[in-house]
Amino acid sequence: MKKIIASALVATLAIGSLAMADIQSPLGHQFGWSRKLSRALANIAYGSSEVLVTWQRSNRVNGNNGAATDMIVEGAKRTVVRAGYGIYELVTFPVPTYKRTYRPPYYKKGHIDSWYGYDEFPPQVGIISQAGYGRGQSW
Repeated sequence: MKKIIASALVATLAIGSLAMADIQSPLGHQFGWSRKLSRALANIAYGSSEVLVTWQRSNRVNGNNGAATDMIVEGAKRTVVRAGYGIYELVTFPVPTYKRTYRPPYYKKGHIDSWYGYDEFPPQVGIISQAGYGRGQSW
């Protein structure tokens, strides 16, 4: 009996050492039902931060007058779109909907331009948001 167990163990180790396994994660593994649910709750709760972030971004490019009107129009539109996506994903979080995955419908592969597109989660507002760590002067 010991010889059978020992030979089975040796055979298992020999086969296991010869086998090559792919240990990489499958495509889209980070998008699961729990991430879809947390994304939905974040879009509903913090989607209104788009108004202030729109003002910050527009103020750099267009100045105060452009930022004031852009904040109202573009910020309100982005807030409503985020809330809509949040409600949609909250209702459908157990089901893979977008191309049979849990990815957000506004997801683009590669770099997402957050001015024209939408990031996966709402932007942060405050001093920490998008702040560089060095003290450089731009003038």
